[in-house]
Amino acid sequence: MTDSNSERIFLGMPGYGYLTAGASRGFWRASRKPDALFWEYKQGSLLAANFNGLWAHALNLHAAGMPIKYFAMQHADIEPEDFWLDTLIAELEAHDLDMLGVVVPIKDTRGVTSIALARPDADTWSVHCRLTMQEIYRLPDTFTSEDVGYPLLLNTGLWVCRFDPSWCRRLSFTINDRIVYDEKLNRYVAQCEPEDWYFSRGFHCLGKRVGVTRKIQLSHRGDIEFTNSQPWGNEYDSEYVPGTVVRGSVSNDFPHDVDGWLTKAEGRVLSQLASGKRVLEIGSYCGRSTICLAQTAKHVTSIDPHDGRATPNPRDTLSEFTNNIIRYGVADKVTSLSMRDEIAAARFDVVFIDGDHELDSVRMDIDKALAALEPDGLLVFHDYRLLGDEGVKLAVDELISAGAELLSRQESLAVVRPPAAVLLEA
Repeated sequence: MTDSNSERIFLGMPGYGYLTAGASRGFWRASRKPDALFWEYKQGSLLAANFNGLWAHALNLHAAGMPIKYFAMQHADIEPEDFWLDTLIAELEAHDLDMLGVVVPIKDTRGVTSIALARPDADTWSVHCRLTMQEIYRLPDTFTSEDVGYPLLLNTGLWVCRFDPSWCRRLSFTINDRIVYDEKLNRYVAQCEPEDWYFSRGFHCLGKRVGVTRKIQLSHRGDIEFTNSQPWGNEYDSEYVPGTVVRGSVSNDFPHDVDGWLTKAEGRVLSQLASGKRVLEIGSYCGRSTICLAQTAKHVTSIDPHDGRATPNPRDTLSEFTNNIIRYGVADKVTSLSMRDEIAAARFDVVFIDGDHELDSVRMDIDKALAALEPDGLLVFHDYRLLGDEGVKLAVDELISAGAELLSRQESLAVVRPPAAVLLEA
């Protein structure tokens, strides 16, 4: 257990009484070191009052002898990946920031976030614009005001800050409202400075460094999920500006624009496993995983019937696949096959299995993979989950029961070392 006098992390959640299942999981699985956390949920109808109640509680705990090193906040409809707080604090310290927020899209189909750029004329009743998910992915994974040329105004859906009462006691959350007459529109309009932008301005006034990251994957839960895991929606915030404020192309470190279900974190693991290796891929669909593998592999042999079978949208995917690997500059490292029996004489260091998820199909893919795998090779499976995709789970568990070793998991990606006896027989 953590000593009562050691530094703690205050994790607060303001709410109205409604809490999504994913947000609850994120709240209780925020850190791999739960003993370091002090959790607090504050419910009420006044939003800023909830925020200030949490902030005041942290100040009082610190004053009472419980040193608070970091203050973090999660909204009750924000559903982040497990252990997000560990990653967020590490990123905060790596960039020497005082406050770091996570990109959160608002709940509509435009792809606009509530990460805003302050106006150059210091008008607090409006902003220069908000960043869109398309613009976010043209920026570094973690960026600051220097990267966008304007002071960043963060949202409070998911964030962390260093907690030093010598200056934190000077900050608070306030929602400012007013009605003014707009001469251009020839009518009265209501204006609002929300509590998150007001709070961010407080950090800037104190000379503190503020940043934003998309390294934490999350969903903003509404009637549907609004994710920050890929670029989507409008190119820019047309409500404020006539064109984008972020130049350059969308980051191509992960093929977000290629149809598929592989996540960025899973793609990163595939790239690491494939580095300098000969890879066999069983099931490529439109090429998202193929690109991740081929970016680092010596060569990738990709096998898929390219008819979209066992997907929500069956269709001819060969032209999409071909165009995608050409666009991402890996076509010269990829051999595309449609029949699985064409690999009988080849040997591979890594086999990635993501074909039909029915149990018998996965079993057959495993048999084919074992026959083609080098003695020290690895099997990698996509969609290995406790619930859903039961065929993958059962087939992999059968292999483990036969002596295989589950080396690691990243989300639904399972890395397996096959049983030595099975490889010898193969």
